[in-house]
Amino acid sequence: MKVGILFFSLLFLLLKFSITFALPKGRAISLSATRVEILQDGIKILAEGDIVVEQEGYLLYAGRVIYHRETEFLELFHFKLFDFIQNATVSGDHALFDLRNNEIISDKAFLLLKKDGIRIKAWEFSKNALNEYRAKRAIISTCEFDCEREEYPPWSLEVRDFLLTPEGINTAKATYFRAKDLPLLYSPQKVYLPKITLPVFEQRKRGFLFPHIAQGNRIGISFQIPYFIPLTDQIDFTLSPLYSTKRGLLLDLENQIALTKDTKALFLLRYLKDIKASHYVGPETPKHRYWTTGKVDISTGKNWDLHLDLDLLSDKGFLEEFNIGEGSFDRTKKLYIERFNRDIEDKAQDFRTSKIWFQYQRNSLYTRLQSAYIDYEGLGNRKEVFQPLAHLRSILLPINIAGALTSIALDYNYFYRKENYYGSRIGLNIEIGYPFSFSFFKSEAKVNLKNYSYLLEEQGNFTRSYLNQNLWEFSINSYSLLYKNYEFGEPPLKIRFQHILKPYVMFFLREISPQREVGPLLTYEDYLVKKAKTLEYGLWQIVHLPNQKNFLIIKAYQQYDFSKAERSPLTTKPEERALSDLYLHFFSQWQGRFVLRYDTAYNFYGYGFKKHSLNIGLIDLLLKQINLTYQEDETWKTRQVTFSLSHLLAERLGLHYYISRNLIKDEISEQRLEAQYLHDCYLLGVGMSVTPKDTKFYFRVNLRGLGGIADRPVALP
Repeated sequence: MKVGILFFSLLFLLLKFSITFALPKGRAISLSATRVEILQDGIKILAEGDIVVEQEGYLLYAGRVIYHRETEFLELFHFKLFDFIQNATVSGDHALFDLRNNEIISDKAFLLLKKDGIRIKAWEFSKNALNEYRAKRAIISTCEFDCEREEYPPWSLEVRDFLLTPEGINTAKATYFRAKDLPLLYSPQKVYLPKITLPVFEQRKRGFLFPHIAQGNRIGISFQIPYFIPLTDQIDFTLSPLYSTKRGLLLDLENQIALTKDTKALFLLRYLKDIKASHYVGPETPKHRYWTTGKVDISTGKNWDLHLDLDLLSDKGFLEEFNIGEGSFDRTKKLYIERFNRDIEDKAQDFRTSKIWFQYQRNSLYTRLQSAYIDYEGLGNRKEVFQPLAHLRSILLPINIAGALTSIALDYNYFYRKENYYGSRIGLNIEIGYPFSFSFFKSEAKVNLKNYSYLLEEQGNFTRSYLNQNLWEFSINSYSLLYKNYEFGEPPLKIRFQHILKPYVMFFLREISPQREVGPLLTYEDYLVKKAKTLEYGLWQIVHLPNQKNFLIIKAYQQYDFSKAERSPLTTKPEERALSDLYLHFFSQWQGRFVLRYDTAYNFYGYGFKKHSLNIGLIDLLLKQINLTYQEDETWKTRQVTFSLSHLLAERLGLHYYISRNLIKDEISEQRLEAQYLHDCYLLGVGMSVTPKDTKFYFRVNLRGLGGIADRPVALP
């Protein structure tokens, strides 16, 4: 029995060999294989079966290896090399591996750069001691394709004299750009073409991004090809000239700065010398049209941060008319929301706001210093637009003193305009709040003492340059939360939910000093200095399901104004009488698939329902996404309906449709239709946009790794 066990143990050990090759300078390399044979009197050693060679920086697998002792070469068959330095994999049928300096040479190899998903089929391939990859000819793509068969992926770039270094410096001479095996772009060798850096290996490589193509009845055919220029790992530029056959050359310049996660900047500039502005837009449209915008966030300490919003525009029609390409309004808006979590004014708005502000907070002290400029493009006298050039706000946040919460706020504003009154405004607000409970009611009483002083440099229609007014406000609010759980039916149809009632009431009183003077209207607070005595009451209802919080929320509230009730109903307009509109709000959601929101207001003095706002959203129900919005407001004389849907067919074909219709004018405000084919390594899109003034057609191609399917991210160190 013992002899049998010994025999099988020896047989198992013979199935796996481990050989140590002696190398110069005392180094050695271990190679394991299932079969080893000595050839030519020891000049060569043949190893076969699951061969593994592991050294610092790489790991080598092969099906068959011949070791040449004189040259210290490993001849590899069916090999795969894992390069941990470049985070890359090299595979092929046959290669020579120099053990002395870890160099590899192959007639044909397949290279995978794992970080970026770049696949490279290379001929006359080598990797030298400096860990540089070279190839005489290479086919580059982010699509999967077979290295063995003579086939082309869905898209590829063919280059000559390919070089990739550990520092990421990669150059090549581009020859073909292919869709499958069809050459779309060709650079003949007889034309001098300098080496270009390919933007395919890392996100921050200099080079051309994929072009934008669009067509419109007012711009003609437009073509834009962006060029990406990284100065450092933290600063880059994208230059994107856009040429349209009817309007000339539009220049787009984008600058990104990313020093840290919280210190970053993005600037964009668009400029067009519009050769036919008066023909397509109007005689008042400027010939030189531009849009300069940007955002900056700086935060290097725990207690302070600095921000800048820049937005300057030649004319508001420029944003709508040229909403295409790299610097388009829609793309810029998306970039700002994603990177800075801040929006910009709508493209149809009459003014653009630029501002810079500094914030500091330590313990209970908060300070904000801001300066702003309003670029007004609407009707009326631009010289009478207030410019809020300076604003200082300092707040001592609520401090608990004997149960009372006390806070102090100081505001300073300086406004300037070329015509009529302007000057300084100082506001002081002392607030004392006292929260308390009685039975199941939670309440708070609050008192505000306010003083506003005005020092006018230009008096305008005021008789004196210095004005002052004092007022005080008192409010008390109380609410209660009433819970009840409901259960209906038997399993599996049992229904359970929780219903919450929140009734509340608030009384508000504002009194003004008898010696007060009517002050200028500089801030929104200046419009709220009239005497007031109101009672607001309302009821909230909330329904929680076992697996869905806030399944249903219903809010109803109204105000009663005692001051307005003292006026005669015969001399008071219906909208200015004691009872305000009754405001109703409905909100429901379910499992992130269904969202419904409805808001309305009912007037008790003959107007009835004055406004309606309805939004319904469906996600992964019937279609990928459905959204319907209806808005109606009798005060502002608006009635608009918007409908959009998106769907994905067979996980590849994306369809997007959007329509907005003005029901008062009985016209379509905007309509868009786009189809997209989504591949793992590219996106193809074709779309149409229609407005009452313009019709645009556009074609979009984005390649993963060459410009990117998504927008380029900000690179962080």
